Amino acid sequence: MREKLRALREDFSIIRGNFLVLLVTWVIFRIAYGLVTPYESLYIRSLGATPSILGLMSAVSMATFCLSLIPGSYIADRYGRRRIIVVMTSILGLSYVFYIIAPDWPYSPGWQLILAGMIFASLARLYGPALDAMTADSLPPEKRGVGYAMTMVVPSAFAVASPTIAAMLISQLGFIEGMRVAYGVVILSFLLVSAIRFFFLKETVHPARPTNKVGLLSLYVESVRDMVRALREASRPLKALTLIPLLTMCLGQAFWGTFFPLFVVDFLGITKEEWGAMASIRLAFSLLVCLPMGKLVDRFSRKKLLVARYVAVAPLVAALAFTSGFIQVLVALLLMDLLSYIGTSAMRALLADLTPREARGRISGARSLLLNSLSVPAASLTGFIYEGVDPRLPLYLISASSIVVAILLANLLKEPVRREP
Repeated sequence: MREKLRALREDFSIIRGNFLVLLVTWVIFRIAYGLVTPYESLYIRSLGATPSILGLMSAVSMATFCLSLIPGSYIADRYGRRRIIVVMTSILGLSYVFYIIAPDWPYSPGWQLILAGMIFASLARLYGPALDAMTADSLPPEKRGVGYAMTMVVPSAFAVASPTIAAMLISQLGFIEGMRVAYGVVILSFLLVSAIRFFFLKETVHPARPTNKVGLLSLYVESVRDMVRALREASRPLKALTLIPLLTMCLGQAFWGTFFPLFVVDFLGITKEEWGAMASIRLAFSLLVCLPMGKLVDRFSRKKLLVARYVAVAPLVAALAFTSGFIQVLVALLLMDLLSYIGTSAMRALLADLTPREARGRISGARSLLLNSLSVPAASLTGFIYEGVDPRLPLYLISASSIVVAILLANLLKEPVRREP
């Protein structure tokens, strides 16, 4: 018992400094986002967007995000992480004003205003590479698996009740008004998080001080050149880990985030209230399994766990197309969540292990840029398939691509002899 307590104390000893600040702010975010995430696609649809329009909205948002990633990755490595994280956190919060003021009367520009907010948010998310880099900088190499697991499990612990609270708001105020109140909470959370990050985050690199003003075009050209150089100079295993998972991630990002809530309600026999309850149960489940899965990643081969995740998830995703009813759908999703915690912890830990500290912003930016560039056509295509062909077809494609990714990673990915600090 004492040994278990000692091991637990060692695991939680990494919660200090910047990692503690980031973890606290993610808790605040997760509580607020938990109110809106399960219902966002349903909310936009209630403002007049069809599945095809949702796909196009997602594509436009991802394309805009690509534009922000280019300078974001350059700034993260050249001019520091902290400043861009603080400033863009507060600006990002303002994008949700569009979600609140979007009208819902017939023939109103409701979803068009949401699209404006999505574009605004995508531009503000240029701090993503800096945030990824600062997280990796703040974790010791031997504890990265459990550290990344904590980024999922600790915020989830505080957000278990959020979907249920949102369901109560919707029940009391109606779907549209309840969601507007929830988005108001999201805006307040951004303002609070920005203040906390301003006062407590510390810089993790020595930023260069620009000697002259750089034009926007020059910044983009230099940023792209830097990302390409960092990716070209990366080791073969890092290239494999960066590029191969994109085969399934681009389609998965489009389907799970935008269309799966519609699929659950439209085809699997789940009500909106049950979907909210399911989200709370899944968050509670994460508290039980996420941290042990992170420790598993630190104890065993991260490559083997990542490959096993892709092999195991393929039949589960395909089977999900034929489930129905609350219990069947919930069990399938919990099994997929379990595999996701293993895969996410293993992949993020391996990326940090393989990427030199001075290149983390650019590698993160290049990876995100490639993912979102591929997701632009994938989102539009998924919307067309969902509405015009067969809503189950994206599940089959994700399943098949997962097997291909597992085979390629098994043959091309190697774990480092020495992990980057």
